[in-house]
Amino acid sequence: MILGGTFTPIHNGHRALLHDAFQTASHDGPGDGHVIVGLTATELAKRTRSDPTHADLLGPFEDRRAALDAELDETAAAYTATYEIVELTDERGPAATRADVNALVVSPEAKAQYRAHELNRARRADGLQPLEIHTPPFVVAEDGDRISSTRIRNGEIDEHGRLLD
Repeated sequence: MILGGTFTPIHNGHRALLHDAFQTASHDGPGDGHVIVGLTATELAKRTRSDPTHADLLGPFEDRRAALDAELDETAAAYTATYEIVELTDERGPAATRADVNALVVSPEAKAQYRAHELNRARRADGLQPLEIHTPPFVVAEDGDRISSTRIRNGEIDEHGRLLD
């Protein structure tokens, strides 16, 4: 099981993706399962953002890694699967090349869905099995709109989707 992103700030939408990954990995096949979480490198974020200055709002990679590791420790405690964090330095990451990965968790966003299907096309072209794509639904805030890091940074909601005044 593999997933990736900037995870900054970590919010309930991210938590839903992480729980889906751990739940699936913990019950998928023999053994305890394993979750690979790709954390976007700052340079990759600068290259892939529609506004590269938004990458500056993410904070240092090591701080983001520490926050993600703490969140994953808490999440993993409820499951049998283990996890690792890898730095994503290109858009496809290890999901494009690792034969030991069988599933990908992605958000319902159209862009994420498109990238997931493109990734599977590339895996097939390289002789690898396509990944099973898991898509948990968006987690919505009190106002019915989805929770996002952008909304949190803009001061609209907190990490749990509660409206801020």
